[in-house]
Amino acid sequence: MRQISSSGAGAGMLARLIRGHKVRAAAAGAAVIAAFAATSVAGVPAASASPSETVIVTSSESLSPVAAVLSVGGSVLTQYHLIDGVDAVIPTTAEPLLAAMPGIIVTPDAPVGVQSTTESTGPHPPSDAFLQETGATQLAAAGDTGQGATVAVLDTGIDPLPDFAGRLIGGVDLTGTNSPYQDSYGHGTFVAGLIAGNGASSNGQYSGEAPGASLVSVKVGGADGTTHLGTLVSGLQWAVDHRSSYGIKVLNISLGYLAGTSTVNDPLDQAVEAVWNAGITVVASAGNAGPFDGTILSPGDDPLVITAGALDDMATGSPSDDEMTNFSSVGPTSPDGWVKPDLVTPGRSVVSLAAPGSTIYNGYPGARIGPANFVGSGTSFSAAITSGAAALVLAANPGLTPNQVKARLLGTTSAGPAGNPFVDGHGALNALAAATSGPMNLSQSAAGLSPTKKGATVSLSPTGPANTWNTALWSGITVAPQAGWSFDGSTWSGSDWNGWSLVGRAWNDGGWNNGGWTGAAWNGATWEGSAWDGSAWSGSAWSGSAWDSSAWN
Repeated sequence: MRQISSSGAGAGMLARLIRGHKVRAAAAGAAVIAAFAATSVAGVPAASASPSETVIVTSSESLSPVAAVLSVGGSVLTQYHLIDGVDAVIPTTAEPLLAAMPGIIVTPDAPVGVQSTTESTGPHPPSDAFLQETGATQLAAAGDTGQGATVAVLDTGIDPLPDFAGRLIGGVDLTGTNSPYQDSYGHGTFVAGLIAGNGASSNGQYSGEAPGASLVSVKVGGADGTTHLGTLVSGLQWAVDHRSSYGIKVLNISLGYLAGTSTVNDPLDQAVEAVWNAGITVVASAGNAGPFDGTILSPGDDPLVITAGALDDMATGSPSDDEMTNFSSVGPTSPDGWVKPDLVTPGRSVVSLAAPGSTIYNGYPGARIGPANFVGSGTSFSAAITSGAAALVLAANPGLTPNQVKARLLGTTSAGPAGNPFVDGHGALNALAAATSGPMNLSQSAAGLSPTKKGATVSLSPTGPANTWNTALWSGITVAPQAGWSFDGSTWSGSDWNGWSLVGRAWNDGGWNNGGWTGAAWNGATWEGSAWDGSAWSGSAWSGSAWDSSAWN
């Protein structure tokens, strides 16, 4: 197992990355005291008790984020080089002033949670039928197991289980515990097992999509399964900085949050685009807030990355009986209107590796499968299987760019269960076809896109400059809509989305229990506005067979 050096320049860089996420509270107090002590009026107490907040500050123009933060009395915790931005503590009262500066964008350093639901939500037993459905079994029989491809897993860590022996080649812990190979929550190990487990822990019974691929653990979440936006950006930056050292070609991010802003301005979207442009194929989960439209989470809402939604394979190897899950997030993205997800992959009641002693292992003994495995549902796991498929494609076709990998995966899909681009994208993952197909090219770029304001009218026509449904972006394949879907109307009324958001922008680790849908994250008036009870939600468009068929049960 290849370890990260704990000395020299590498340790210094790592310390700088971690520093901001360990000392937020202390730095916040110091920043506010220093900022206001210098400008306090005689006879008025200094504002040492004034509220402060941690934010990500980015710039789209010449003004430096560092200079902008300091000018309002803030303190920089972490300066990024992957994006033009900083993680900083600012006085809450200074946020409007900071946001009004030319080109400056202020984003809360929001909590971010893993994307998984209850341990088993399907009408069938737990299974690993995804291997047959995606064609990974056939590829392995032909000698393609993903060997030579490395997948970075941005998650809660990876336990060094027998399934990963000799292939867990590096890692970093950005949570401050210096343990990239200790998964205290259990999500990262489960994800890694779906990507590249080789079955050693279960005597060959359960394996992952690409059992020969190598793994790098980028630990961003601890025992509660949550992290922060700034930590994710640091993790993405670390992966790019170490891509050559470990040969990282794919990055899986099974985490997400409701950004509420255009992908052009969202710092997490900016960061995954920078990873993509550095030559790493990024696979992101769509989110588990479906089946309502507009629920794709960041960074799965980004037009460049491969966004995976979850279908139910019904525990069979044939796609003929597939159904959509009732939790997989649905497009178009809000507020930009991108057509997402890109594809769907099995994600209900799938079996992978357990992390003994972890939070979910201890909390859900009923989800254990034998001594070494676990069952879970969620788009987290659809993303993991898709990342494994990307590794299979790269193992068979070394040197492909991220756009070319995406072209192969999207251009070879099987028909999806819903046949609706906002629900199942281009269709169901077919790794066998993707790895063995002829050359395909997708010329997509997010450069030049303009930010969309929330509440603006969004076009449903899939012809945007970064949209995979735009046939002008393709060569080597003809992209055509699946039979049975159509766009109803020419526009998507942005007003239908005004006023709603997920309070706290986190999932509160309820992804593994039923309480995740009754906690504070879903309470309050956010679901009671006119956007949810007006004619837009009660008309025939929502009561027809498309919404009450077995695909939604």
